[in-house]
Amino acid sequence: MSRISPRRVALLALTVSVQLILALIYIIPFYWMVIKSFRFTIFANFPPNLLPTLQTVGNYVYVWHFSAFPHWYLNSTLIALSVTAASVFIGSLSGYAFARLRFRGRDILFYTVLATLMIPFPVVIIAEYILMVDLGWVNTYQAVIVPSTASAVNVFLMRQYFTTIPQEVEDAAKIDGLRPHQIFFRVAAPLAKPAYAASAIYTFIGAWNSFLWPLLVLHSVKMFTLPLAINFFKGANGSQIYWNQMTAAEVLTMIPTIVIYVVFEKYFVKGIALSGSKG
Repeated sequence: MSRISPRRVALLALTVSVQLILALIYIIPFYWMVIKSFRFTIFANFPPNLLPTLQTVGNYVYVWHFSAFPHWYLNSTLIALSVTAASVFIGSLSGYAFARLRFRGRDILFYTVLATLMIPFPVVIIAEYILMVDLGWVNTYQAVIVPSTASAVNVFLMRQYFTTIPQEVEDAAKIDGLRPHQIFFRVAAPLAKPAYAASAIYTFIGAWNSFLWPLLVLHSVKMFTLPLAINFFKGANGSQIYWNQMTAAEVLTMIPTIVIYVVFEKYFVKGIALSGSKG
């Protein structure tokens, strides 16, 4: 049995130490937010108490019964799920076409789609808003949902994953008499579950946390989503911020994204890994 060299042990220890430090940098703010959401006051004397103390759940009760908070939660859920379903479905169809179908200008069109990733959203935001006004969609669900359904990221992820599926599998389906759309739904799509999970997680989190676009197109309070609703936990003109209720609202807002990632984490990692394994 070969011995591990001291240099390799030191390198491994350094790598683990760096990973732990990075993990703490990401985790501590969330941990601090959660423990403070159960307390009466946010700011405390130095040194702060880092241990969780369940002083009150009143913050959560207050937030849930505050104004139209359950309705805002429903708005965010409806918009995020609709955007995710439509975007992943369109992305998978486009990705499969770019990966398997042969047509003139396919590569040029694919790289054109990827080029849209380099266009900052503020560049097109005015044109998109004017389009929503012309369509009469301002302050409606479709104003938030429809512009978000076309995702170049989902097209790229799905296209990359479909290229990893052996061509022989689809050739066998063609011999059995399946048409291209039947091959997609019966063969390719069931094999691409990890890519679907990765695309769905990315899309859902993006739609759930979206702030700028809903802020522009949603005008009535009843139509607001959770990122917009959190702003209500401020006093007039932002002169006072109710930190304890705001942290409780933020924790409630985070729950769906955390649950979805935990449930689909295995497929998410596999989908990302395989989507980048072949050009």
